[in-house]
Amino acid sequence: MLYLGNLIAYYIPSGVPGSIWGLLLLFLGLTTRVIHLNWIYLGASLLIRFMAVLFVPVSVGIIKYSDLLIEQINILLVPNIVSTCVTLLVIGFLGHYLYQMQSFTHKRKKVIKRRENQVKQAN
Repeated sequence: MLYLGNLIAYYIPSGVPGSIWGLLLLFLGLTTRVIHLNWIYLGASLLIRFMAVLFVPVSVGIIKYSDLLIEQINILLVPNIVSTCVTLLVIGFLGHYLYQMQSFTHKRKKVIKRRENQVKQAN
């Protein structure tokens, strides 16, 4: 999948790396069951087992360039805080809206059922 992802990244210059394209292809293959889970299970379980060791170079890089990160803290923190707040607001309003719609539908069904019973009793 990595080679296919690199090929896609080469022909579609979108700035998305080939490894991400490969992961998307793997995801699509697994969801459509073109790729069976038992084909990749052993390799995936091995990578998950040693995941902490794989993150050591990233941690060392963060420590090594901490002075650069501190200089750019506004550029890093402001978008993260703003996007988190926007996400929370959107999810809150959406949840409230969906809850109101569900309760409205429930009340509407009650009214319809009550009217049907009244019509039956009248006949």
